[in-house]
Amino acid sequence: MLNSAILNTAILSAFILFILAFIELYLLRKNKFLLDEKNNKIIELNEELLKEKKLLEKANKEKNLLFDPYSDENKYQSIFLGISVDGTLLSLNEYAVNFFGYSSQEELIGKKVIGTIVPLKDSTGQNMCDLLEKIKNNPRLYVDTENENIRKDGKKVWVSWTNRIIYENGIPKQIHAIGFDITPRKMLEENLRKMTMIDPVTGVLNRKKFLEEGAREMKRAVRYDRELSVLLLTIDRFDSLNKDLGIAFSNKVIQVAVTACRNSTRDSDYIGRIGDIEFALILPETPLNGAKIVAERIRNDIMKTNLSIDDENISVTTSISIASRIKDENSIDLLMMRAFSALKENKDRQNNIAIA
Repeated sequence: MLNSAILNTAILSAFILFILAFIELYLLRKNKFLLDEKNNKIIELNEELLKEKKLLEKANKEKNLLFDPYSDENKYQSIFLGISVDGTLLSLNEYAVNFFGYSSQEELIGKKVIGTIVPLKDSTGQNMCDLLEKIKNNPRLYVDTENENIRKDGKKVWVSWTNRIIYENGIPKQIHAIGFDITPRKMLEENLRKMTMIDPVTGVLNRKKFLEEGAREMKRAVRYDRELSVLLLTIDRFDSLNKDLGIAFSNKVIQVAVTACRNSTRDSDYIGRIGDIEFALILPETPLNGAKIVAERIRNDIMKTNLSIDDENISVTTSISIASRIKDENSIDLLMMRAFSALKENKDRQNNIAIA
């Protein structure tokens, strides 16, 4: 009886071990299958990535060819200049003559490069005489440059230059410059830059850029303990105007508000559209009393503007709040919040106001 129980136990144990071994074998095979499948997927993805890289390299090669002055396709569309170390044009090719809008080489040879084909300062404020000196004195640092140039008709163009210094007995005598036109690329960059900072409807700063400039002006005001004021402006009854008179008229109202703001501010001030019908102004170096004067001027200009539809005059007004930086205030957000609170609180009671 005992032997029979032992035998049954042994058989059961052997069966359990068999089942466990079978399960382990199954899991091993399953894991191997999954691993193989994963490896195959990785190989497939790597092949796709390699194809994409080759396509990208081909696209970059084609793109760079368009701007390569040394390529066969562009060797006759490159600007070649010989410039003395004092900035006098000594030589240039026919393409350069045509590119800069002149009729002959004689019109340019012997002239100073600065003031003819290069402005005294570019649109970024860079002194071009200084750049010429840097190229002469530090040629290794200025082998490749990009700068604004001017045509005979005054049109601005951008050129990418490769500069080489020609020495005689160790003394720099000439700058040889090869350039190619990158104006289309610069125009694209400028359009992209504007898209990230300019409101497309009004042409003023968008909310993001306005707040960036506000933060920068606040830091400056805190550092030098300067005055700083903010105006928030909203158009009264705008929803009703939009509903009753249509979006075309509403857009005219918005433009009127923007024009009034521009007519009443300085070049150093900032105007931004921070909402559908909300505009804000940053007035550096302006105390509260000065900001009040600006606000009243804007409010009166908008109120006096003649807007009509179907020979009917339409009255348009605006409400403006003013907040000025107080001692120890170092956040543009807090300043804007105080202006917003003042505007909301008073618009609940009255329109066509300028409140500090």
